[in-house]
Amino acid sequence: MPIKHTTISRSLGLLLSSSGRETATGAMVQLFRSLLPLVVLFLIRHYVDSITGTAGSEHAPVTSGIIGLVTALVVALLADDLLSSWGSYVSGRQAFLLEKHIASLIHRRSAGLGLSFFENPEYHDMLSRAVRDISWRPAGVVSDIMLLFRGIVSFIAMTAVLSKFSLAAPGVLIVAFIPMLWIRIRNSGRLYRVRKKVTPLSREASYFSWLLTGERPAREVKLFGLERFFEGHYKKNFTAKGEEEIVTAQKNASRESLASVVKMLIFGGILIYATVSFTDSRITAGEMAMYLVAFRQAMVYMRDAVSGVSGLAENRLFLKDLFLFLDLEDNRKSEAGSEKIAAFSEQTPAFSEIEINDLTYTYPGSPGPALKNINLKIGRGKKIAVVGPNGSGKTTLVKVLCGLYDPDSGSVRLGGSDITMFDRDEYRRLFSVVFQDFMLYYMTAADNIRLGDITAAGSTEGIHQAASKAGIAAFLESLPGGYDTMLGHHTEGGRELSWGEWQKMAIARALYRDAPVLVLDEPSSSLDADSEYEIFSRLDEIAGGRTCLLISHRLANVRDADMIVVLDKGQITERGTHEELMSARGRYYSMFTRQKSMYV
Repeated sequence: MPIKHTTISRSLGLLLSSSGRETATGAMVQLFRSLLPLVVLFLIRHYVDSITGTAGSEHAPVTSGIIGLVTALVVALLADDLLSSWGSYVSGRQAFLLEKHIASLIHRRSAGLGLSFFENPEYHDMLSRAVRDISWRPAGVVSDIMLLFRGIVSFIAMTAVLSKFSLAAPGVLIVAFIPMLWIRIRNSGRLYRVRKKVTPLSREASYFSWLLTGERPAREVKLFGLERFFEGHYKKNFTAKGEEEIVTAQKNASRESLASVVKMLIFGGILIYATVSFTDSRITAGEMAMYLVAFRQAMVYMRDAVSGVSGLAENRLFLKDLFLFLDLEDNRKSEAGSEKIAAFSEQTPAFSEIEINDLTYTYPGSPGPALKNINLKIGRGKKIAVVGPNGSGKTTLVKVLCGLYDPDSGSVRLGGSDITMFDRDEYRRLFSVVFQDFMLYYMTAADNIRLGDITAAGSTEGIHQAASKAGIAAFLESLPGGYDTMLGHHTEGGRELSWGEWQKMAIARALYRDAPVLVLDEPSSSLDADSEYEIFSRLDEIAGGRTCLLISHRLANVRDADMIVVLDKGQITERGTHEELMSARGRYYSMFTRQKSMYV
């Protein structure tokens, strides 16, 4: 995807929008620091000439002029130190504000992308490259510009002095640094290409590091003795990544070393020329000291200018990944629809059902569709069960229905209108979902439930009611802090829950959301028998008249559904009530009787 504007200009835009005052202050600091060396240089010349002029006299007096020169020199050097310290503070604050601003942009861009992006390895590679250096690369652009600015201004100041010594000196210096500039820019490109190449290795290494240090995998890792196995995989990926980077760094250093040799040979020649000029009495000792310091400083400032240019070239390449990520466009059909959904109630009969027509969906990179030619009507207040073997497409159907995926063909229609006509967020508010792989939020118990609808008023009564319906209220009330207890071991004093208790929290979170469609994807997979019985025996009460879409492998839990849909290999193979499907003696009958035999 093309960069909309130049990377450098966009980086400056980020800096000015996030830390404009700090950027301006930093520029002023660098301006003053770039002029100070010229002041110091002239002070050194006059100081050396002053003391050499009195060196032949016995008991030479320390004149007020010498004291004044020493004082001025100390003040100038102190000013440079103070400006350096202040500049470091300003740069640190600027980096903090910039990182916070860019992180916010990344979060917002990520939140605006479809679910399919998150399930694509290319997305994760791109995200990894985008966030890798956000704490310093954008600020590095300004540092490079300041370094270039300071280097050029100071170099010009030094050449004004050097030109009195030799008109050719400034030109010789510039020529000496051309190889270094060319090599560094080329090296920046090599570094970027190798970093991009090893991104998958870096992500793999991070994953195995998480397996070795994370709380969630710790039990299985220790139980199965996987520490050395995962450590081996970590080292393999990290070493492969490191070797690529080290070889590149070694080659880059070798090339820069050759350029440094050329540069120092030229400096040696100038030193010899200055020495001859002094011995021939063409320049004074003070002038010789000034010229040598000026030449050495000119080399330093030319090096800074080269570093600024090569740094800009390098940062431009790496920041391109950030802007490529920020410029990602959602490929979904309907992220910003025009119509609003007023309500899902008796007063809006057009919204009385959701209809799926000839729907097909294929995961990116998959050889075949996960759903194929699905046709289904879900009426208001109905209880629909979806059953089938693993991999039959049950959860995929839920994600398409909720607007998380766009179908390849066919449509999902709400009240007769294609859902692509609606605002995506408005449409999603029709659903409250408990996914099989529900999230664990390390927050207070109350906040865990409140996350189901953060736009609601958030009454304590509503939270307690949701917890009660989910069968977790008594447990939460028994905790030391009640609903204000932190859940999980990630915070001091946090209470860890069993997996079944976490699942009840997920159910409570879904029930807290006042949505007309309740989707339960294996809601009892981690519950004990008593809790499972309580949930399903009270399902009508818990649903409270909402439309309920129930996914379950335990067919005894779906017997009372108004309609049972059987999915197999992405297609609906059967549908009907429990009695109708048992009479048909098809796939449902086979699965039900097999499960029943396990309990008889």
